[in-house]
Amino acid sequence: MNSEPVVLLREATDEKDLELMMAWRSDSETYRGFYSQEKPLTWEEHLDWFRSRNKDWRTFVIIYDGRKVGVVTVGQLDYWEPESGIYIGEKTLRGKGVGKKALKLAIAWLRERNYRYTRTTIKDDNVNSIKLYHSLGFLRIGEAREGESLYRLKMTMSATP
Repeated sequence: MNSEPVVLLREATDEKDLELMMAWRSDSETYRGFYSQEKPLTWEEHLDWFRSRNKDWRTFVIIYDGRKVGVVTVGQLDYWEPESGIYIGEKTLRGKGVGKKALKLAIAWLRERNYRYTRTTIKDDNVNSIKLYHSLGFLRIGEAREGESLYRLKMTMSATP
C-alpha cells in the first residue's frame, strides 16, 4: 500500500537553510507573489531580511517526503492577530496540496499557542494563493495596500485545520 508522503515544518536555521531559501526567493515565479520584491536578491539583502526577523517571527522550512521544498512564515506573534505566509520553492510540487498541508500545520501551531486569528496579505493577481487561503477558510476583509488584499482566518479552538 502506497502511503502519502508526510509534510512537516522545521524551524529554519542560518547554516542549514539560508542558501536554499535565497535560491527560491530569487526565482521570478516565486517573488512575483511578494509585494516588496521585484528582482532577484543579493546575498546581503537575503541575510538582512532573515536577520531582521526577531523573536516575534518564525520561519519554517517545509519538509515533504524527507526533503526541503518551501517555507512557511508566521509573524507578529506579539500581536493578537499574527500573520502567515507561504511559498513552495520546488516548482514541481506547486498545486499538489503540499502548501495546503503546510499551512494547516502552521495554523495548528498558532492554535496551540491560543491565537484566535491569523491573517495574510495577498497580491490581487495571485490567483493560486487566493484559492489556497480561501480553501482553508480565510476571508477577504479589505484592501491592504494598492493591488493587495488582507485576508483573515478565525480559528476555533476545537476545530482541526
